[in-house]
Amino acid sequence: MKDVVRRPPARFFNYEIGADLGFSSQLAGSELERPIVSLQLYSVREGDSSPALPSRSAAWTRARPTSFGREHNEDVTSICRLIMVGLCAFAASPQPLPVGQLHYLGEVGHLGTPSDSRTAVQFGDIRITSQGNGSVRISGQDDNRRSWNAVLPMQGGVGWTDVWRADFDRNSRPDLLIAAYFPQNGRCIDEITLSFLLFNDHGQPVPWVIRTRMPEGRRFPAIPAVFADLNHDGSTELVVTDCTYSEPPRFGEDRRITGIYEAKDATWSLIHPADIAPYTALVRHSYRFRPNHDQLLPSDPAHWPDQGNTMDPHGPPPVQLAAVLPASVGCRGVRLPPLVDGVLQADWKDPCSELGKDRLELSNGTICYGWPTVVIDRTDSREIVAEPEQLSQLLQEIVKVRRTVVLAGESDRERCSPTVLWAPRTGATSGSP
Repeated sequence: MKDVVRRPPARFFNYEIGADLGFSSQLAGSELERPIVSLQLYSVREGDSSPALPSRSAAWTRARPTSFGREHNEDVTSICRLIMVGLCAFAASPQPLPVGQLHYLGEVGHLGTPSDSRTAVQFGDIRITSQGNGSVRISGQDDNRRSWNAVLPMQGGVGWTDVWRADFDRNSRPDLLIAAYFPQNGRCIDEITLSFLLFNDHGQPVPWVIRTRMPEGRRFPAIPAVFADLNHDGSTELVVTDCTYSEPPRFGEDRRITGIYEAKDATWSLIHPADIAPYTALVRHSYRFRPNHDQLLPSDPAHWPDQGNTMDPHGPPPVQLAAVLPASVGCRGVRLPPLVDGVLQADWKDPCSELGKDRLELSNGTICYGWPTVVIDRTDSREIVAEPEQLSQLLQEIVKVRRTVVLAGESDRERCSPTVLWAPRTGATSGSP
């Protein structure tokens, strides 16, 4: 039997069929009834009335045997045991999200390396080129034949960078998703960076970069995030999650929802569902939770930071950048409070709590923390940069020419921390990029 390439676990809505043999199939769009071949043990819950799924759906879950040839799951009503290669057919209803719209285009994290000698790839009218510095450049043209370029984060080596295409906001223009993953050590090793390019009515890309946690599973290629349409309005929702070591300390993981975003009009906007239970159930289905070790913590939408890229017409007025303040190199490493007469000074304030962070000073005196994704509109082009090493130079250019900018999003609810900085052409400071 041919070996199947494995990657760190990722699963789309916990729906996976025959993934270990490469026969992965996604339930979408219409009723599906087909033979399933697998070496694994699976269970199907028929007539599941979970709030995360339609009442008529059959939710695929990986069965966890309590002993060889025997499984224990109190809410499993129908179990298919496949010890060797077996055959089993089930009828299943569509998933919450029409998954058929999500298309895998290819992997670009190893361009220009011995494993992939190409330096650029073409997907239709979109060209992706390796920058050789932890980033890729994506280029194309809008409806008016004006060029655009986007420099986005990339991971290679033992990690990867996958390219996906889907019409996330349902405006009949295919969008791009660049998903970059690099394995980590310890627990909570599933962090992934998602870089979206949603195309507006003029064919211009509108960027959004966010970090979330990759769902568990065995599908290849790895579906990078938890998508849904649980409010049934036709627009894609992204459920953003985070993971921390368990508290109190034990060998477990604490997960929580940190935001739910909906794609509309080429932007991602934070939403506050009246009922969060369906999303909580969906997350519980999408990640591994070991009994007595891992837990899904309650989440209060009122406390979510708005990391979306929607420009609020009633938000802060346009401003200018006064200075770019990179993190001090001297603040790297571990710093301990000073010793005075052999006693650690507990009330010592580490100056690197400020100097150790990238900051922007606005013309009104406000200090903003972190460097956002930058969008610069020029007369004949649009430039997008989300790669840290190139951001400093681009921000310095904005300061030098005194460009007016508009800020959107916040990564920290307690202070200025924009996720997007837009430098529009003169006289175009309303609406979204």
